[in-house]
Amino acid sequence: MTPPNLTFGVIVCTYNRQSIIEQALQHWQSSKYQPDQFLVIDATPGAEDYRDKLVEKNLSLFTESTSDYIVSKRAGLTLQRNMGLEQIKTDIVCLVDDDTFVTPTYVDTILDVFQHDTKQLIGGVNGVAIGQFDNPRQRYSRMARNFVRHRYGYLAQRIHVPKSQTKLFDPLPNELGALPLIGIDRLWGANMNYRRSAIGNLRFDENFKRYGLYEDVDMSVRVGRTHKLVCHIGAKLMHNDDLGKSTRPSDVRYFMASWLNSAYIIEKLFPCTESRNSYQRLFKLTQLLSNSLPAEKRNQKLKILGNAKLLKLAEHYSTILKESSQQQRLGETFAKLQEKDFSNLPVAA
Repeated sequence: MTPPNLTFGVIVCTYNRQSIIEQALQHWQSSKYQPDQFLVIDATPGAEDYRDKLVEKNLSLFTESTSDYIVSKRAGLTLQRNMGLEQIKTDIVCLVDDDTFVTPTYVDTILDVFQHDTKQLIGGVNGVAIGQFDNPRQRYSRMARNFVRHRYGYLAQRIHVPKSQTKLFDPLPNELGALPLIGIDRLWGANMNYRRSAIGNLRFDENFKRYGLYEDVDMSVRVGRTHKLVCHIGAKLMHNDDLGKSTRPSDVRYFMASWLNSAYIIEKLFPCTESRNSYQRLFKLTQLLSNSLPAEKRNQKLKILGNAKLLKLAEHYSTILKESSQQQRLGETFAKLQEKDFSNLPVAA
């Protein structure tokens, strides 16, 4: 059976990173396969001043009538991504960060997976950053980590997806056996390629505010309930975390988000003993490691290990979310907790 020809669309969300989105567009314009639809959702104040210039400079991306550079009056990653999903018309939709720079063959490689998946069992595909799988040592190390996390994540993990809630352990379709694919239980948000029919009416959860940490996990594990998710180690891209460092949250806010947002996903999607216990074990381990370090070293690893005050507050917030059993109340509570001001918390504790 000859696989059908699929159309490929892109949604890039950006905020206060004009120079970075310029670079991203240049890389997309160098793609061997030019997207059939290209959308930029820019929430930068004053983006109207440079929008037309960027479109003109990267005209090949915007020649289709359905392509557009949209200036949003409201900022928020989940909100902007949903704006894009309402506009996208293609079979495959790529949701990509503005600091993710694709290589010329990236689109072709991703499409190859979906084209061969004639039974439409694959719902989402990730690529890999250059440097992740470039040699056997990196490859086997990464695969070993995945193996441990997928099979023993119930012991200690921030967001443990129970086996009954994921297609991770389903076999790959025979048609894909020759491709270098790795089964995964969630997509990396820097580049998420979904079959649009697998998303259906699903949308990103707009209760995730600000940086929206783990909003990508929330969406991908929902898709992963009905469709298999894979990583293609030949779909290369460049992702430099330092590029957008100035717009990312402080170490204190990131630490709080890592525990608050993961607790929300568990209570929203997997409010079971298995997932809650896995979260709690990792939290207790983090407390143990944090308490064992001298204050100076602990402050250097604040983003990961926090400190006594941050750990106590994170534990308190996770308890609040657990007690918010009704879904409507859970979302409202989560949104309010994210608005708390953590800047007054002392770094040293």
